[in-house]
Amino acid sequence: MSLRHALLALVDLEPGTGYDLMNRIEKSIGFFWPATHQQVYKELHQLQELGWVDVRVENQSGKPDRRVYTLREAGIHELKSWLTHDSSAAKIRDPFLLRVFAAHRMEPETLRQQLNHQKNLHTATLSLYQSIDERLDSAPEYVQERYRFARHTLRLGIYFEQAWLRWCEELGELA
Repeated sequence: MSLRHALLALVDLEPGTGYDLMNRIEKSIGFFWPATHQQVYKELHQLQELGWVDVRVENQSGKPDRRVYTLREAGIHELKSWLTHDSSAAKIRDPFLLRVFAAHRMEPETLRQQLNHQKNLHTATLSLYQSIDERLDSAPEYVQERYRFARHTLRLGIYFEQAWLRWCEELGELA
């Protein structure tokens, strides 16, 4: 997947400025597809050059002009084309897992400390995901409908964090 297609998907859900899109990334796909401001603005410029998005400039008094991006027909076509391709399975690259792999050389107290740190991180992430899910529950029906598939990525995140915490409990019994 590329940031290009992630942005097309976000603009397809709702037009917005680069700032708006960056905020949406941080609150949604950024949990599994992070991007920097610089990457987003560079890619938005390229999407405009490719003719996949339109930009409407809104003048603001005392502030810089707002550049609102909307999806063009060519962008919809590209997004639909990209959606037909298979995805490969994600690879996990986690330094803690590597430490656990070699934990037979680790002092038990060190492992317990690192495990507690991981539990805290994953508990906080689970709580964040659950709060987003609760907000979506109380959103208007049209918002829930628009985000029904996007919400399933959130649900996978919730399941992942729950599984990680269960795994931490199992590992804790060994430490």
